[in-house]
Amino acid sequence: MASRGSLMLLSVAALALVACTENPTEARSLLVGTGSKSVNAGAIEFAPLKYQEPAQLVASDAGTELIVREARLGTPGAPAPNILYWSGSVIRDIKTAAIYYGASPVYNNGPQPGTAGSATADGSLVGHFLRNIGGTPYWNINSTYFQNQGTNTQYVNNTMQYAGFWAANAGPGNLSAPVSGEVVTQNRMAALIEEGFATGKLTYDPSTVYMIFTGPGVNLGGGFSPDGLAYCAWHSAYRAGDGRIVQYSAMPYDADFTPAHPSTHGFICVPQNGSPNSDVGADGTVSAMTHEIEETATDPVSLWGKKFFYGWYDVGFGENADKCAYTYGPTLTRNSSNPANVYFYNMTVGGKRFLVQQNWSNVKVEGCLVAR
Repeated sequence: MASRGSLMLLSVAALALVACTENPTEARSLLVGTGSKSVNAGAIEFAPLKYQEPAQLVASDAGTELIVREARLGTPGAPAPNILYWSGSVIRDIKTAAIYYGASPVYNNGPQPGTAGSATADGSLVGHFLRNIGGTPYWNINSTYFQNQGTNTQYVNNTMQYAGFWAANAGPGNLSAPVSGEVVTQNRMAALIEEGFATGKLTYDPSTVYMIFTGPGVNLGGGFSPDGLAYCAWHSAYRAGDGRIVQYSAMPYDADFTPAHPSTHGFICVPQNGSPNSDVGADGTVSAMTHEIEETATDPVSLWGKKFFYGWYDVGFGENADKCAYTYGPTLTRNSSNPANVYFYNMTVGGKRFLVQQNWSNVKVEGCLVAR
């Protein structure tokens, strides 16, 4: 971690190391920020981040068409520890709201800035995926996770509802749409979501994860830059002044960092240069987006205090999708019909091909699955 020079990454890790010595079923109310020190951002309090790490290129990756890490943390033969339940809540019927934050459409055929609408009105590839992934064999992997409510065991359902979008391009104060090179802080992200609630562009729901998508070159969250690439996406929650806990996620433009264009220190977020749907930005986002939604379902911020996350993760704090990052399973297929766009995919969703990382099954000994 230290080799990335990321203070954010180190501070979150420090908080997690402190938390691991505590009783996982005990919780108390306190104010926290994104690091190891308590921070009160006005009426908003922030939980720690659960981030998807980028993959680091190594010498053996040279000339490889697809970067794959078949073992956790890229260590061949290293056994993945079992995932554990920390006695808290899951989100049994997860929903997603998309916030496209840009002065122009973030993805091809995406909503025009200043508009808001239902799932069916989102013409982007991201919208297509969100409308169709629920109920699939892949999404059914999440139904191997549960919560215990007294003596009642309740499983996550094989559902994922796309609740709608808001293409935000303006707002009060500093909420105007970001441009390439600009940093969007967590305070600004939370203020944007709250503006959506206040204006009716978004509807608050505790089972919804509010995902903020930005365009090329935008440093969403403060740790997404060529010189300090700390993550490819993350999920967390904030607590509003009236006590609402809002699940939210940072979805930066992952296609900024590919094998052809890695970060300064050789890290990537998208494992291939090709694009299954000839839409580099959206194709490069789908896997990380899926990663964050399924982790929010199985490990949301359910209690405001101590570790904050009381769902499912292993002793190394790896959530279900973390444990299978950059692995794609036996259904991986190489398509070379267009020599100018050689790409890999491993599933078809709503009639379109996608490359999506595997997810950790809670009932299969081998762990990572692309379908079940």
